[in-house]
Amino acid sequence: MKKILLFLYDSFAEFEIVTLLTALKGTDYTLVTFSTKSEGEAVTGLSTMRYLPALSVNDIVVDEYAALVIPGGSPHPLLQSQELIKVIRAFYDQGQLLAAICGGPSLLGAAGILQEITYTASLEPTDLEYRDVMNWENKRSELLVIDQNVITSTGSNYLQFAEEVLRKLGAVLPTEENPLQYFREPSLS
Repeated sequence: MKKILLFLYDSFAEFEIVTLLTALKGTDYTLVTFSTKSEGEAVTGLSTMRYLPALSVNDIVVDEYAALVIPGGSPHPLLQSQELIKVIRAFYDQGQLLAAICGGPSLLGAAGILQEITYTASLEPTDLEYRDVMNWENKRSELLVIDQNVITSTGSNYLQFAEEVLRKLGAVLPTEENPLQYFREPSLS
């Protein structure tokens, strides 16, 4: 069984990942959620909806997962979470897919990964909560950047982000230009 790990935290932006999660339903991947909170403790998304992650960060066995997805939001309170940083770094070091959108790349920065790759994010040097972890010299003014095993995207670019994650997982044909066309254009069906 192939599994994808999704990090949930208070303030995570659901809209940035819901299309990806919906598209994964039609694949042979299973989604597993986790947080830094204790098992059984809910997180509250940006919309104020509450979610109950399946696992705590301490339960993660990195080798069991094909990818780790990190949504945007306001993750700055988690930049010092050594357990979380250890999991993120292990995904990178083992060459497994890391996908982070909007403010999510700041957690890659906390793990030292932004020192080694180019990336994009919906963060700027004026976002002072993140200044100690972001390598602004490696940030690109692009909507989506793929470098090594890492996909980063701006928050408003969630459709292309979802498509690239699906491509990297082999869940859509690499030649399929717009696999999520249904979400791009309104239709009567």
